[in-house]
Amino acid sequence: MCGRLNQFAKIPALSIAGKALHIERRKPNAQEDQKAEAMILHNICPSDYADVLTLEGTEIGLLRMRFGLVPSWAKGSKAEAAKKFVHTFNARCESIFDLASFRRPILKRRCLIPVRGWHEWPDSHTPYFIHRSDHEAVLLAGIWDEWQSYDPADSASGPIITSMSVITTPPGHYMAKFHDRSPLILEGESALTWLQPNLDANRLRLLFKPYESQQLEAYRVSTAANQSRNKTEEVLHPIAPPVPQEGDKPVKTEINDTPSLNLFN
Repeated sequence: MCGRLNQFAKIPALSIAGKALHIERRKPNAQEDQKAEAMILHNICPSDYADVLTLEGTEIGLLRMRFGLVPSWAKGSKAEAAKKFVHTFNARCESIFDLASFRRPILKRRCLIPVRGWHEWPDSHTPYFIHRSDHEAVLLAGIWDEWQSYDPADSASGPIITSMSVITTPPGHYMAKFHDRSPLILEGESALTWLQPNLDANRLRLLFKPYESQQLEAYRVSTAANQSRNKTEEVLHPIAPPVPQEGDKPVKTEINDTPSLNLFN
């Protein structure tokens, strides 16, 4: 599960496969949903917009996309499509080539989502923020698509939704402490390969690997992160030391919950 993203205020300096990237923000489609105009950095939830890297020709650019893929073939109004595709913010690598919503984008429209980190909940209400201990950007592998509403009622607010999903895999050793799924994290040549066109399913499957890194770090944060409307840096502030890399025990078995930290208190 990867349902809350956090990004940087400025485009981070990125280097892929040893090559520094010059990244520019692309202009959105003039008919894009007006929600794309709101820049959200913290606690980016499904249906919010996030910055996404795509390759056009030889240039990598940044474009804002809805978190939660709406496939190009979807029918109905924006409200109907959003309701129907409420759970498409993650795409499991095991089934991505089989599901109608994902099987075309995985072959034709792949992207990278640069994040400061993301949140996981080992139980139903205790959030942890996961990031790199050196505070560098993490590149999450994603897929994207573009959909258009033909309902006249949607024309004023922008009938087009450009959207993406984050690929998930089984967790690596450290991520298994927090959840039984992990975002697909790519680095170096693998990240560059992911963006290239004309990759077949067998080549893509080789990239579906749990991420292992001593740089991953997670610490407990306030249950303020549970509130989707909270878009402040409060959702990133640690309230406990980082969870060590050593050991195999899931953190949910080590937590002593405090009533004042429960959801909806």
